[in-house]
Amino acid sequence: MIELIPAEHDDLAFLALAQRIMNGAIAALQMREVFLVHIDNWFDHKWLGWRSRWPGKLRKGPTNLKVPPFTPNRVLSESHLVWNERLPAWASIGLSKPLHVRQPGRNVLARPLERFSKSAAFIWYSGNTTTNTRGSLMLYQSGVEVHPWYAGFRKDEEWVINDEFLVTRSELLSFEVRGQQLELAQT
Repeated sequence: MIELIPAEHDDLAFLALAQRIMNGAIAALQMREVFLVHIDNWFDHKWLGWRSRWPGKLRKGPTNLKVPPFTPNRVLSESHLVWNERLPAWASIGLSKPLHVRQPGRNVLARPLERFSKSAAFIWYSGNTTTNTRGSLMLYQSGVEVHPWYAGFRKDEEWVINDEFLVTRSELLSFEVRGQQLELAQT
């Protein structure tokens, strides 16, 4: 299981929900490499596929995804994890180069995911969820012809899925169930 580490003003209940969905999605995709990015605040679905060339923007199909151009001062943390078969557990191996860098002409210098890995899950999740009562989770996958997805959350009495793009609510709920099963297996 990959654990989402809270920063100041992060709601622990949101992190628990996002962590279950994320781990369930990683298991379903059978990913063995993950880039994980904690963004300082809520972000919306407009970051999905940002400046990427993919047919019919916001539909399933072949992708040429780029790293979304979050400015580095919005990035609370970036980590690179790989599945260690011997343990078995996720191991942090550090980033050889950061995903998010300050650069002029962002759309011209967009950075393809394949520059970092030919087969990895790239995941962004929002911080400051205690204050905002809104949260975000976004997943891209490199090296395959699948679509990225975005899920938005809001806190009423509990955290609920508020909106989803390129993923169904039932898929998100199945990821959550699978993530919960992984949690139970670890205890």
